[in-house]
Amino acid sequence: MTDLSFSQFSDQIQEHFAKGTFAEGLSLASLYISEFPNEFPLINYWRMCLAARLDETVTANKILESTLASGIWYSEILLRQSPALEPLQGQEEFERLIDISLQMQTADPINAVPVLVVRPEEACGPEDEGCPAVIFLHANQDTAQKNLEHWRSLPNQGWLVAMPQSSLAMWAGVYIWQDFESAAKEIEEHYHKLTEQYSLDPERILLAGFSMGAEVALAMILDGRIKAKGFVLLGPGGPFMDNLDEWSPLIEKSKGKDIRGVILMGLADETIPQDNIRQLVKTLNENGIACDLKTFPALEHEYPEDFEDVLKEALDFIFKLSLTNHHMTPDNHCNSTKRNTVETAEQQAKNPE
Repeated sequence: MTDLSFSQFSDQIQEHFAKGTFAEGLSLASLYISEFPNEFPLINYWRMCLAARLDETVTANKILESTLASGIWYSEILLRQSPALEPLQGQEEFERLIDISLQMQTADPINAVPVLVVRPEEACGPEDEGCPAVIFLHANQDTAQKNLEHWRSLPNQGWLVAMPQSSLAMWAGVYIWQDFESAAKEIEEHYHKLTEQYSLDPERILLAGFSMGAEVALAMILDGRIKAKGFVLLGPGGPFMDNLDEWSPLIEKSKGKDIRGVILMGLADETIPQDNIRQLVKTLNENGIACDLKTFPALEHEYPEDFEDVLKEALDFIFKLSLTNHHMTPDNHCNSTKRNTVETAEQQAKNPE
């Protein structure tokens, strides 16, 4: 067992790529692959690239073949466009393995359902009364399916839950939103089809997301791509969160709209810019977009254990509380969720850290 975290290990691998010490990087990746079984596809991708950089074609192909044999496929984009794999392009064995990978990807059941939809039984049909709906966007290097269990309580309360699956795959079980424009276009198309297939209540549409999906969800609401009434964001991260200036035109465009939302942030989450998230919440409130930041002391980049209760409180805030009394206070919530800390805009102004 190693004391090295995966983040530290990843940094060391990237350093070997940057320095051109490919042999050392390959040895390191091969040594630690068993220490991080959940990252097996990514580490084997690194190993494949490092071997290719060393012109060890046979080794690179064997790594790819063993990964495919384990049931993991890689996307054609990754195998074709990775600069490190350029020397392998056109070689008979590599092309054979790419064909196998593409066949595996095509046969993967997850690609057969571009949008997961869960709804109350015998409700939300075209002739039914409109249902409230949550459109949830998964994180990068994730799938819609992996998030479904966290939102299953909502259909029991009358909500339709729709989870678009990004069409851009890296490898089996890993899908990404590459940038805002391409993601927004794809999600708009899915949403349009949802409105044709189901009866949705336009006054109770919510956009939600995790990590990069959270960033895309908020940007789509502010930009008016989907006329949602609110948002629930878990650990938002991405290029807009790294550069807050990107939000300025979107916030300006959203002025005067009745939009409310809640952002959930783990204080142990080192993958997101926490100070920028606090500043964004403050800016949203200053521009008339009611937003509360709810923090969790020991939470990393994951769902809170009591997410069902947290989600209920967020929905109450977005759809039930009056605009004149929209801030959640610590006293109101300590009674029900003592492990959580609630930060309002006023508290952030006093406690910027």
